[in-house]
Amino acid sequence: MTEDLRSVLRALAPYLPDVVIIGGWVPELHRRFGVAIWRTIPSRTTELDVLVRPVLDPKGRPRLRELLERARIHPARPVTFPADWVSQDTDTTVLEFLMARPGPAVADSPRQVDMQGYLGAIPIDDAEVLEAFTCEVVVSLDDERWTVRVPTLGAWAIGKALTFTARPAPVDPTPGADKRAKDLLYLRDLIHAGPEVLQQLARDLETIASTPFGRRIAERTVGRLATPSELSVANAAARLAERDGRTFAVAQAEILGAIRELSEML
Repeated sequence: MTEDLRSVLRALAPYLPDVVIIGGWVPELHRRFGVAIWRTIPSRTTELDVLVRPVLDPKGRPRLRELLERARIHPARPVTFPADWVSQDTDTTVLEFLMARPGPAVADSPRQVDMQGYLGAIPIDDAEVLEAFTCEVVVSLDDERWTVRVPTLGAWAIGKALTFTARPAPVDPTPGADKRAKDLLYLRDLIHAGPEVLQQLARDLETIASTPFGRRIAERTVGRLATPSELSVANAAARLAERDGRTFAVAQAEILGAIRELSEML
């Protein structure tokens, strides 16, 4: 996992000032390289989700596709504008490019990142909060260091909550196939990460709510969290119970408690 992170950051290095790392790696980057002390190890995914702008000027740099292929990271599928990238060494997906959805009618298929040639990014909703409220962490792996932009914990929590509530019900209702359950597990792990993390989260949410845009999106998040899907809560509880050796009842109470606490903080 660390080697995949290292290889991706090496490849992305010239563009790190221009992109934001989002998704499941954000809590882990905060835990390992941030300020607050975490009492738990949060869940995370294998791939790094990278938020890019629809237009990304190389400004004399090699294009991202060239940098990735030099690092033996190749498109996961033979498409014109690939968004998912696989390590040739480990045969695992290590990178996914995302962009703010340019309009409500735009489909989820990858769109070209302008000025980057044959490179795509998947449109997502509510990306604005992830880009508007960021901080920098210095990722240090042995003798290599990179300054990386990530959403604040508050922005990440809002983004994850909005993603969870916007996902459709899965075709396969089992816990392992329900992406909504994974979103809830992320939020539960954040709320249970300890007092310093909760203090940081509260400060971040206060900063977001101090702006008109942030206040609107916080209120929308509270409204979305008011009626979580019963199936997604049950699936998240099942995953938590299996992972941490809890009873289902205890796990379910922790999932619902995390939803309530985040709503109250907003």
